Amino acid sequence: MWLKKATGIEGIPIPYGAPHANAYLERFDLTLRVEALDRFIFFCERHIYRVIKEYIKYYNRGRPSQATRAIPDPYPELLVPPPKDGKVASLPILGGIDHDYRLVA
Repeated sequence: MWLKKATGIEGIPIPYGAPHANAYLERFDLTLRVEALDRFIFFCERHIYRVIKEYIKYYNRGRPSQATRAIPDPYPELLVPPPKDGKVASLPILGGIDHDYRLVA
């Protein structure tokens, strides 16, 4: 239910008592909780959804993934290829709780 409300993705029911049937969602749920939700004190439901949406954007764009051979998709502001002697830029994630470091021009 929370996944559909936060991201618009509708889940598929799994058999009761089959914990390995949803291993991908369980892994994502653990990652979301440890890297984002455990670091905040939430004041309202809207705050939770805003943090989840921002983390999902970071998860899909900036976080290295085995599926993409650990090469994340670039943020729109980093689409220009950096020169060899470029500087490292720090992009704040979740209001500065975490940072994504990239080489920029």
